[in-house]
Amino acid sequence: MPHVHIDMHQRRRPQMAAISAALHQSLVDGLLMPDDDLFQIFTLHDDGELVFSRTFPEADRDDIIYIEVLASEGYSPETKADMYAAMVKNTTALGIRADTLLISIIEINGRANWHSPAKPID
Repeated sequence: MPHVHIDMHQRRRPQMAAISAALHQSLVDGLLMPDDDLFQIFTLHDDGELVFSRTFPEADRDDIIYIEVLASEGYSPETKADMYAAMVKNTTALGIRADTLLISIIEINGRANWHSPAKPID
């Protein structure tokens, strides 16, 4: 049950639904998640609230979208690479430049640190 937090500029609000769908499809394709496993938080920012390097690493960006995926531990490096590649493919299809994305995955012990009241703890 990955949880995705997206920080981006307010001016991208019109693209929010499309970005949401692209990122979700990336989890379905890359991490082999069920299609109905959808949990995202978008935080929209005014200009100047997102601080980023325009050139690091080897970039030429004029904007940034921070994408943080919180997931249970256990995904192989190859599976995570598949997710990253899918995110780049799916968002660039929307006209978003690849160097605009900064994607990270944070893995936690899901059994001990994740709970939904809809599913009882074993």
